[in-house]
Amino acid sequence: MTALLLMYLCVDASHTDCQVIPVQRWIKPDAYEQCIATVPQLTAALTAKNRKLHYFICEVQGQHDQGPAQLAAPRFSNQSLRM
Repeated sequence: MTALLLMYLCVDASHTDCQVIPVQRWIKPDAYEQCIATVPQLTAALTAKNRKLHYFICEVQGQHDQGPAQLAAPRFSNQSLRM
């Protein structure tokens, strides 16, 4: 499994205009768990103001290995989730 740690740099607290930056990648069976364990530490390192604007997420990638070009510009699908 491959997990990417992504940092969203947003212009305002509405999170409608954000730039996505890949921060780290894990390729292990417990990749997602390692990624999730990193998020609280990185979030705590942000200033209170920046915590409102920037945030970290972990995303699981497909089984195939991705090259550096794909890591630099991850693709996202637009999805709407309703509960």
